[in-house]
Amino acid sequence: MEINDGALFKQRLYEYMKQENITLNRVATLSDITASTLNNIVNRGSAPRIDTIRKICNGLNISVHDFFDFPPYNEVEK
Repeated sequence: MEINDGALFKQRLYEYMKQENITLNRVATLSDITASTLNNIVNRGSAPRIDTIRKICNGLNISVHDFFDFPPYNEVEK
């Protein structure tokens, strides 16, 4: 089974946004990245760079580990 990291990132980000009741633009502001950068990641479905992931997690005040601790990533074969 092929994993689409960009799609999984988007899925997790939207789940977190819904849980915290925040918008994509708010995530960008909190993460100190441009809204257009975050929109490009989400709308293109491409996997973001690790430094961007770290900025987003820092902005959301969660660890990278916690961000990726959800079923689709937990079920990935190692």
